Amino acid sequence: MGKRLEKEGRILEAKALYEANISEGFEGSFPYRRLAMLYRKGKSIDEEIRVLDKAVSVFHNLAGSGREDVQQKLNDFRERFKKAKSLKSR
Repeated sequence: MGKRLEKEGRILEAKALYEANISEGFEGSFPYRRLAMLYRKGKSIDEEIRVLDKAVSVFHNLAGSGREDVQQKLNDFRERFKKAKSLKSR
């Protein structure tokens, strides 16, 4: 649904949907990636950092779940988080 809203140019509605997903601790990476990207494009680095921090937390908690995709996603979100933090400190 969020992807469709984005394609229709309804970015604020897509963000609201993604925010609802992450507030529920959604265990998939898509809403975190899209929301972080949208905040980066909008130069809202603090919001991007907040989203990535939440993603790191969610995937860290999933690390012992047996899901094969978790460690790679956790590493990716950690790296993106560090990069966003470095942009903020400039």
